[in-house]
Amino acid sequence: MNSRFKRFLAVLAMSTIAALPVMAEEQLPAERRGGDMAVDMVLARPIGLLSVIGGSVLFVVSLPFTIPSGSMDAAAEELVKKPINYTFKRPLGQLGQP
Repeated sequence: MNSRFKRFLAVLAMSTIAALPVMAEEQLPAERRGGDMAVDMVLARPIGLLSVIGGSVLFVVSLPFTIPSGSMDAAAEELVKKPINYTFKRPLGQLGQP
């Protein structure tokens, strides 16, 4: 029982120490947050690249339906241009819409 309590205190102390950089980063201006840049580089950009590829495939598949209806430009905007802008044209670390 005593060793469980010591283990609990150790885990609590380590998690508190690990959270200190996160709390310090929250005080930085939004454009200087390194954590947002890391998440963007490791998660958001690869997912964005997959959405560019998937959106391009869906756009090509939808062409027989969008050309006759005159909605090809709207489909291109939503399926291709927006993912390209999100993945390649926005600043690193800016996770919201540009």
